[in-house]
Amino acid sequence: MLSFLYRLVRTFQREHGYLPNVVVMNVSHYRLLQASLTEIDDPAELRRMLGLEIMLSADCVHPHVAWIAPANRSAAG
Repeated sequence: MLSFLYRLVRTFQREHGYLPNVVVMNVSHYRLLQASLTEIDDPAELRRMLGLEIMLSADCVHPHVAWIAPANRSAAG
């Protein structure tokens, strides 16, 4: 799972010129990721290690990465 995510991130970076900040996956994918990284049991540590926020979606057939503007930015005004 980790090598698959690495390829997704690199492909995204090549296509867009910047790194993604989120990965979208379903619960089964997330469990596979956790199983491959048994030394990391804290979700926050997993996010830091990946450099990606993790969004779980039941509708997600295959994991994919994207860039989403952080919600904590305030609107210019």
